[in-house]
Amino acid sequence: MDLNVIAQTRCEKLLHLAKQMLSEDEVLSKRYVSLARKIAMRHRFSLRSKRFCKSCNTIFIAGRTVKVRVSPSQQRVLYTCLSCKRSASFPFVKEKLIRKAKCVKRS
Repeated sequence: MDLNVIAQTRCEKLLHLAKQMLSEDEVLSKRYVSLARKIAMRHRFSLRSKRFCKSCNTIFIAGRTVKVRVSPSQQRVLYTCLSCKRSASFPFVKEKLIRKAKCVKRS
């Protein structure tokens, strides 16, 4: 088995455990996210950044650990971490284009 595949499955498992452990032990949950990030950096693949806070390693659960707002005028989705108050914005133009392409295929 390829080392990158093993690393990716390990990161997925760690992020899943972080989500489960958030209600029981927040420090352990942050540690799992930190370990997953280190593994991903070492093996040079990207974790989806919309899953955790990059500054405090808190796993994102909408309404509990992150506030999600949509700004149609700027065509962006704003994620605000409720632990450290850091904000990150992501464009949603790509998602709109994907949705339009799916609708065209159905027609």
